[in-house]
Amino acid sequence: MAKVYKDLREFLKTLEEEGQLIRVKDEVDPEPDIGAAGRACANMDKKPAVLFEKVKGYKYSVVTNVHGSWANHALMMGMPKDTPVKEQFFELNRRWDKFPVPPVIVPREKALCKENTISENINLFEILPLYRINDQDGGFFLSKACVVTGDPAEPDNLDKQNVGTYRIQVKDIDRIGIQALPFHDIAIQLAKAEEVNEPLPVAIALGNTPLVTFMASTPVNYDQNEYEFVGALQDGVPTEITKADTAEHLYVPAHAEVILEGYIIPRVRTCEGPFGEFPGSYSGARNQCEIKITHITYRTNPIFENLYLGMPWTEIDYLMALNTSVPLYKQLKATMP
Repeated sequence: MAKVYKDLREFLKTLEEEGQLIRVKDEVDPEPDIGAAGRACANMDKKPAVLFEKVKGYKYSVVTNVHGSWANHALMMGMPKDTPVKEQFFELNRRWDKFPVPPVIVPREKALCKENTISENINLFEILPLYRINDQDGGFFLSKACVVTGDPAEPDNLDKQNVGTYRIQVKDIDRIGIQALPFHDIAIQLAKAEEVNEPLPVAIALGNTPLVTFMASTPVNYDQNEYEFVGALQDGVPTEITKADTAEHLYVPAHAEVILEGYIIPRVRTCEGPFGEFPGSYSGARNQCEIKITHITYRTNPIFENLYLGMPWTEIDYLMALNTSVPLYKQLKATMP
């Protein structure tokens, strides 16, 4: 049985034990220090994760580059850190066939993501140490969030609940922009909500177990549940989820660091971007949806996990390399045996 991590903190502990995490105990400036460190560790031989314990102007810590090396990728799967990439690929391919492994639903009182609750006077800056990842970004981006939404026509159908990673820009203390492009699963759900001018409930999980984050960036069918894939990739061990507070049909990772809850405001678009993207160039700005945050739950002393992306290879490339390759491999095997 592969090693399975209950939460981000267990994974960070393993990374540290394996020499794949650097702790920065001195106080750092949010800009440009965190983004610069993300770029620097991507260029190092070990490509370690970096945990900033003190960020000037903020209460809580930041970690970056958690998935940013093949060693970290192997450890995520419970394999030795020096496992060759080819072996990691075929192990991932083997586990893929265990889908579906239904998740375990944890009651609220046992879900660590519910340790603290804010339901009024929302201020994202009090919980998240926000910073620009690259210096010409149009604002502060959440680059490693798992966005949970449901199908408005079938809210109780968990197969059509989507857990995805989207580009998110903080606009105000309680408003964020999200890039929901037409080919994304969330766009199907948003279109149904906007047809009847209804808000689309959203729960955004930050700081998750490594395979939840991995699956949120994996292309699977619209009616395939990402949490059931997480259990498969954990070699048959179910992942733990819990109900969101404000939308009971949505389920979030039970032990995430922070959960932001709210709704996409129907038929509203505001300027989002530019943003330093994965090819190493800046994307432009365009009108995108807005989310109103109405409720936050978080762990005591939450760790804000964010992702550096820029000229390859950076963390996003390791996060998306094999999970996009396996479905292609399976299609090729099926259609051209």
